[in-house]
Amino acid sequence: MKFDIDSLRTLQTLADTGSVQATADHLHLSKSAVSWKLKRLQERTGCTLVRREGRGLRLTDDGHELLTYGRQIIGAHDAAVRRFTPIDTGGTVRVGATEGASATPLLDTVAPWFRRHSADVDLKISLEQPATLDEWLADGRIDLAVTMALEPDITPEDVVLDRDDLVWAHSPGVDFVAAPRLPLITWGPRCFFGTLASRLLTDADIDHTVSYELPTIAAVRTALTNGAGIALLNRGVIAATDLTTTGPPALPEAPGVAYVLRRRHDGERNALHDLVADQIQTSFRPHYNGATHR
Repeated sequence: MKFDIDSLRTLQTLADTGSVQATADHLHLSKSAVSWKLKRLQERTGCTLVRREGRGLRLTDDGHELLTYGRQIIGAHDAAVRRFTPIDTGGTVRVGATEGASATPLLDTVAPWFRRHSADVDLKISLEQPATLDEWLADGRIDLAVTMALEPDITPEDVVLDRDDLVWAHSPGVDFVAAPRLPLITWGPRCFFGTLASRLLTDADIDHTVSYELPTIAAVRTALTNGAGIALLNRGVIAATDLTTTGPPALPEAPGVAYVLRRRHDGERNALHDLVADQIQTSFRPHYNGATHR
């Protein structure tokens, strides 16, 4: 038995849209072609993969199980196509990123890939705070941003790269909750985490002060490990350290956060921007490790 990519992609699109017509429109196929591809999948598996539900189609349990494998196959196939497709365009692409977001995917994967495959692509990467990155997108200073957003602030245009929880992190054995004023560690006055932490604590009537404004993730980790204060971090970073967390009821519950890819606000798009955006999305899937993105 062999599965072809086009049929698996049809099943995936049907699962996402719930409609044969929407699947046909998305894949630029006729409705009869969509139905034929689904029928061929069912014949090959010997299973009922979809069933009619109201005016649409829904996947059966077998359909969902096949789709689990199908998404992996499609993802690997598309990543390979992107990896080995020749770059036939040139120009400059300016990417802004948070410090953590740049570490593995952008600097270790995306930038070297473009340098290996095209001397005509000038990929410029600048690191900044999320608030500054949004300003750079708005005034056209950068073309793409790898940044972070709270769940309610995700826009329809954002491409979500990953999600994580936010937690109050500190050195174990230090009772900061009992302190007269809670000492915060941040990345400076425009720090995404620091601004959110201050707002949450103020709303909870918890007295606090910013004790440290540090320039890098490494510096923040060192200060936390040494018991200098408490910081709002994404949960992924806690697993790799001896840091511990404190949550409700002692400290307010923190919201979830998403790491997103955003484009410049004037809507200008070209093939090179699309290619870089595609490579960023691909690089985050295997490499994202939950590191702190500020």
